[in-house]
Amino acid sequence: MAKNKDFIDALSDRSLLILTLYEKLGSIEALREALPEITDKDLMKCTREAEKAMKIYNATEGGKVPKKKKASKSVGAYQLKIALRGSKPPIWRRVIVPADITLEDLHIVIQVVMGWNGGHLHEFTIDGTAYSGTAPDGSMLEDMDGEDETEYQLGEVLREKMKFEYLYDFGDSWEHAITVEKIIPAGDKRPVTACTAGKLHSPLEDSGGMWGYYEKLKIMADKKHPEHAELAKWIGENFDPEAFDIQAANTTLKKMKL
Repeated sequence: MAKNKDFIDALSDRSLLILTLYEKLGSIEALREALPEITDKDLMKCTREAEKAMKIYNATEGGKVPKKKKASKSVGAYQLKIALRGSKPPIWRRVIVPADITLEDLHIVIQVVMGWNGGHLHEFTIDGTAYSGTAPDGSMLEDMDGEDETEYQLGEVLREKMKFEYLYDFGDSWEHAITVEKIIPAGDKRPVTACTAGKLHSPLEDSGGMWGYYEKLKIMADKKHPEHAELAKWIGENFDPEAFDIQAANTTLKKMKL
């Protein structure tokens, strides 16, 4: 193991223990025998932390940090379908996004088209790797395990027909299943970010996940329910769970110029 202090400081105590034992024992099998309580999640987290730590080590030792793969010039954009897990009937959106935007930009697109307000943490999981960004207040997330989403363009991490995850709000756990439906070849002009289709209003923020949201819809539909009046003040009597304003979403996306 590298003895660089910055490398070691970038590891959690758990990951440092795993790497130290692995270096001595020489195999995952021997490591599991020595520490039978180690889970696959522990090993995955250790791998992510070690990759980050090695970048720090290379930089501080004067070495060159390996460059990320560049986005393919043959890909102009992706057609993505974003579906909210647990929603019945499905709450979903279809978007076109340029291949050269970052995962952070995609996070913003999802927020806009789904109708979220950006007040909670989020995380992408693509091919088993987590990607996260800054906190809603703009501060850095020191304790997040994921790669930095600002450093990766879609063209570097997405491929045709793949599926990946986007989690918003670690409390309510709004899980989005995203499918790469189509790759749009590069043309003379850069593709425009746009929402092309979608169904149903997004759930209400802080409503307790899908179960909590549907319970609130039942209360709103029953004016005799003892909680109806109070809930109506929060939601509004005119809230329509079946409405999706695609024009408003695209107007916002156009202003952002992603």
